Amino acid sequence: MALAGCSFSPVYAPGHSGAALPGNVVVVQPSGELGYWITQQLEDRFGPPIDPRYRLTMALSAKRERVAVTPAQTTTRYNLVASADYRLEEIKSGKTAASGSVDGFTSYSAAGSVVATRAAQGDAFRRLSVIITDKMLLDLFAAPGLAE
Repeated sequence: MALAGCSFSPVYAPGHSGAALPGNVVVVQPSGELGYWITQQLEDRFGPPIDPRYRLTMALSAKRERVAVTPAQTTTRYNLVASADYRLEEIKSGKTAASGSVDGFTSYSAAGSVVATRAAQGDAFRRLSVIITDKMLLDLFAAPGLAE
């Protein structure tokens, strides 16, 4: 009852952006491992494009930072930091429907073997893709003007 007065409405309600995007977005995959994982996350969330109305493009940047270094200068922990500038455009008109920038980070251990460190790094890329995707979707679902 308290939400009725604040004009709250569910994002997946008919006529809102959450209902307008699934099945209507073609995701253009950026290069690199992070681009691959973010594209997979977005395609899982949007579903296969049936009659695509929108194209989503992204420019990604990612870097690895040393955060735990021993006195012998051996790195035992890294942060992966990434940002994504995105643009959702209408395919027919080329008009920008929504755009923005999101960022995030995650960490992984490098204290084990080379194989364990590579596995931890791969897991960190997958976690970071979920973080970036979640933030991007929150922005897109809140974007004005996207409707079924």
